[in-house]
Amino acid sequence: MKTNRTKIEGTDFSKLTGEELADAFVFPADKVLSVKEKKEEEEFWVARRNQFENRTHKQKMYSRLLQLKFQLEDYINSNQYEEAFSFGFFLNEYVSRQDKKDKDFAVEVDVKPAVLSQYINNHRNPTDEFIIRLELHSNGMIPAISWFKVMQKDKEHEIMTSQKLRNEESKHVKNRLGFAY
Repeated sequence: MKTNRTKIEGTDFSKLTGEELADAFVFPADKVLSVKEKKEEEEFWVARRNQFENRTHKQKMYSRLLQLKFQLEDYINSNQYEEAFSFGFFLNEYVSRQDKKDKDFAVEVDVKPAVLSQYINNHRNPTDEFIIRLELHSNGMIPAISWFKVMQKDKEHEIMTSQKLRNEESKHVKNRLGFAY
């Protein structure tokens, strides 16, 4: 039994060109709004814009920190390594999105400003205790495990790409297995 596929919901598609059909399915026409609906939609967007523009400092900071959390999660869940997205980058963003000076933040998490600077500039790996403090400071918004996973990505890249380390450690390996992988 052959069905007539040129009519759907009372529309005769046989009168349309292939391009018109493609446009209709790829970019469906917007619903035509009544004057009342257009006015309601416009009022909604005006109210939404006013609400956005009148956020408190605390609400703005919360939004910026949520953005950072999602950026951090996207990065650790991706298969790509980005040198720019180091632990220090995310830590610096965490501090700056709170509109705090490094010195003030260091006091809040009980580390010396010089140590914080070393963490931010990737000159020193953070301690487990410091990472736990970051979770506690964010009140759990950014879990310690997320900070650890960023560090793990950095370490994975270092292990995979450090020819110098491989050359140095090669001197310590004897009787390698005879088959190749």
